[in-house]
Amino acid sequence: MCLLLETIYLNNGAFRNLDYHQARMSKSSQSLFEANSPELVSALACNIIPLSGLFKVRVMYGQEIKNIEFIRYQVKPVQSLKLVYDNHISYQHKFTDRSQLERLLDQKENADEILIVKNGLITDASFANIIFKKGERWFTPRAYLLNGVMRKCLLDNKHIEEADINEGNFRDYESCKLINAMLGMEASEIPLVAIS
Repeated sequence: MCLLLETIYLNNGAFRNLDYHQARMSKSSQSLFEANSPELVSALACNIIPLSGLFKVRVMYGQEIKNIEFIRYQVKPVQSLKLVYDNHISYQHKFTDRSQLERLLDQKENADEILIVKNGLITDASFANIIFKKGERWFTPRAYLLNGVMRKCLLDNKHIEEADINEGNFRDYESCKLINAMLGMEASEIPLVAIS
């Protein structure tokens, strides 16, 4: 079986949402291995943690943690999205094998990123969940592929709400943002005219 992956935000020595990452690791480990997950905090503590700068921490694991990498991170702006269609895609666990997503990325043409439609429902981008703005409120599709840690955190803290968002109604919103472990509410807004 392919390794699983957690991508964790680290800024000036401070991690973000470690409890959400541990919870997802536990859920995946129970589901796939019927075992307890590796202990994330103690594994990270065995490393020299950079105290200055923004890093993406890649934790690769199976029944135990196999590798931890600290990679300097810079946001890559996404200004356009291409709708792509796959009614059979499944990505419930965050695997290192992204071949299904990469196959869909081949269809992005001139856009910066894809937005995956499954059975007529808006789901996720290839590397992020999506949220849509309506007035002062933000909504995320109920039909996600991967329940990302940032998505879960923002829902738990009532910064965003779930909604049924599909091909027929997503243009009723004003703009959207891509969110993931590295991008929260501070992510740049993308106008809906930039979705083709």
